[in-house]
Amino acid sequence: MIKEIKSKDNKLIKYALKLQNTKFSKEEGKFLIESEHLIEMAEQYIDTIFTTEKHFCDIYNNCYLIPQDLMDIISQNKSSRNLLAISNSPKEKEINNDIVLFLDEVQDPGNVGTLLRTALSFGITDVILTKGCAYKYGFKTIQSSQGSIFRINAIDGDTNTLKNLKKNGYKVVSTALSSNTIELDKFNFMKNVKYAIILGNEGQGISKDILSLSDYVVKIEMSNIDSLNVGVAGGIVMYKASRR
Repeated sequence: MIKEIKSKDNKLIKYALKLQNTKFSKEEGKFLIESEHLIEMAEQYIDTIFTTEKHFCDIYNNCYLIPQDLMDIISQNKSSRNLLAISNSPKEKEINNDIVLFLDEVQDPGNVGTLLRTALSFGITDVILTKGCAYKYGFKTIQSSQGSIFRINAIDGDTNTLKNLKKNGYKVVSTALSSNTIELDKFNFMKNVKYAIILGNEGQGISKDILSLSDYVVKIEMSNIDSLNVGVAGGIVMYKASRR
């Protein structure tokens, strides 16, 4: 028998609306996710499904059929709205990758999502995000990651996390435009060395505390412009690291 919800006063609808708030979402350890593709990627974490189409209730457990006006209320998607889920946040795991991506206050959710997607494509599955980063389970981050967030070990970290990586033999490679930088084209990522690649805030770059822990500081050679979008720059550095 298909379960239906028709009122905006229903407690599950109210709960879904509250999950649009980042603070509440973090406290609850749950978040909203939309589209069939992304829900399939997050299948093991899904808690509750809302849909406007009956056939989805034959596919998913704990599924509720709701009218379009309720879907429009709880959805953050500006395009098609027919499937939405409440998901549990994946548990953080121990770092076990020889290359780790460390994001220092990357604030734009589109950039964070792009970097997660790019990291996964190059086999980097451990990503550390500092407190100032965009919320890793925010709507725009998930959309930009194209579901990669569910194949990534996304860890909340700080300077101490980086210090622990150094204690465990990781070499820290930061990206910056200071005078003592090494051109990326001349920098070699060695096969038997573990690396933490640091990418900084879109406007301010890497914080001084984290930059001071660097073993190497690299820059991407370019002409006609003095900087790249952090998502683009990160992709270039990760590509080179993956080809070591």
